[in-house]
Amino acid sequence: MFGYTKKTPLDSTPAISPQELFAKYIPKPQVEYPNVGEKNEAYLKKVYIQTWGCQMNVADSERMLGLLGRLNYRPTELAQDADFILLNTCHIREKARHKVVSRLGELRPLKEENPHLIIAVSGCVAQAESQALAKEVPYIDIIFGPDQIEDLPNLLEKVIEKSEVDKKVSESYSTNKAAPMVITKFDAKEEGYSIPIDVVPPYYDENKNEVTRYVNIIKGCNNFCTFCVVPYTRGREKSRPEKEILDEVNFLVQKGVKEIILLGQNVNSYGLDLIGAPDIHSSNGKLPFADLLYTVSSVPEVERIRFTTSNPHDFTPALAKAFADLPKVTNSFHLAVQSGSDHMLDRMNRQYTRAEYFERVKWIRDVRPEIAFSTDIIVGFPGETEQDFEDTLSLVQEMQYAFIFAFKYSIRKGTPATRFKDQVPEDIKDRRLQTLLEFQRKETERQNRAEIGKIREVLVLYKNRKEENSWYGRSYEGRLVKVQSPRNLIGKLIPVKIIGANLTALEGHLV
Repeated sequence: MFGYTKKTPLDSTPAISPQELFAKYIPKPQVEYPNVGEKNEAYLKKVYIQTWGCQMNVADSERMLGLLGRLNYRPTELAQDADFILLNTCHIREKARHKVVSRLGELRPLKEENPHLIIAVSGCVAQAESQALAKEVPYIDIIFGPDQIEDLPNLLEKVIEKSEVDKKVSESYSTNKAAPMVITKFDAKEEGYSIPIDVVPPYYDENKNEVTRYVNIIKGCNNFCTFCVVPYTRGREKSRPEKEILDEVNFLVQKGVKEIILLGQNVNSYGLDLIGAPDIHSSNGKLPFADLLYTVSSVPEVERIRFTTSNPHDFTPALAKAFADLPKVTNSFHLAVQSGSDHMLDRMNRQYTRAEYFERVKWIRDVRPEIAFSTDIIVGFPGETEQDFEDTLSLVQEMQYAFIFAFKYSIRKGTPATRFKDQVPEDIKDRRLQTLLEFQRKETERQNRAEIGKIREVLVLYKNRKEENSWYGRSYEGRLVKVQSPRNLIGKLIPVKIIGANLTALEGHLV
């Protein structure tokens, strides 16, 4: 059969049910996968995860791998080898569901060949369009939203139990089977959210020698920008306890991780749901996220700290002071602007003006003059005029971003902007996007050429697969740097003299 082999023990031990297997081999809390022993290796199952979208989804997929590891699943890069296929989806762009349905169509032959195969869809498409997915693709077994990640082991076990009872499923597969298990309701808890590593540790692949890792600190968003689905797919802001975050950071650095990236839809709001909302714009006001940066920086093995994403509305003098005080916080900063026009910012409900954006930038540049800024920009938002677009170009010119992420506005079902009558034609969106990208390309090339001759501190992240004795890392300013060396440089923090540059990377040699 296509990609399916019956799991049998390597010795003469009688076959046992999945439920008995779970009970026998789920270990007590620890910080690594259980060692099931050689004779039980055949009981291990394989999971294939495909992830679309933002860094939050990447972190969620790693979280799910950690949970599944406690059920004796191990990751595979081949869908045809999997016992469980999980698609972790993104809903930020138009036709997101179509992309997922298309991928599910490609996977359907695997389901038909192997009726024991379990297919699940998670993430923001699952949250936003669960009923449509269930109707369109009835051979999905589980559909669950981001708030149900912690329930994945229970959901999976229920599907396995059902397949044990329903013997017909093991004999032939029909698309007229019972509807998928749909679990997408938001968790109603108000006291934040928890990922205790003593119960399920972070997923960590010992073979990848990872140098940089994301650590979730907050999920959801309270800002309700008119173009964005996040508050509807991931809910309101909920913060993790600081102790849990610190435990995870310590776990990762003991594995050899050098750089920690604190992650959330709006990291600046971290902890405000736990302590209430003080006057965060006061220079002396308490800001839990700034406090968290100091805490993580105090871990000796942490060599670099980054964070994403920051909303300018919640950026404060207290956070700028952390840049002044904490050298481990890198000299690169992603501060999403979306538009340079006050008219567009108001329609987007961004809750800051162009002048306020520049005010926050000045707070940072006053303490970090060489900091490399990056941003997100949407062109063609409903009602955007040529003058609005020119305002965006002038902001980009004044900011001198190191790089940008630029997108055409895309209608997202359920967001207020879908009701705006003055949608911009696609050809105008295309023209504006290409104009912006070309403008930024020249600026990025200029900045990269200006690096030639400078000595930069580079954290080496991975080996260049195309060249022997070649390695890639990032400078303190966040730029990609290629370095030649016959020795393994992964995880090393090294001085590099920049000798060349192109649009995507710098090139240097060891000092």
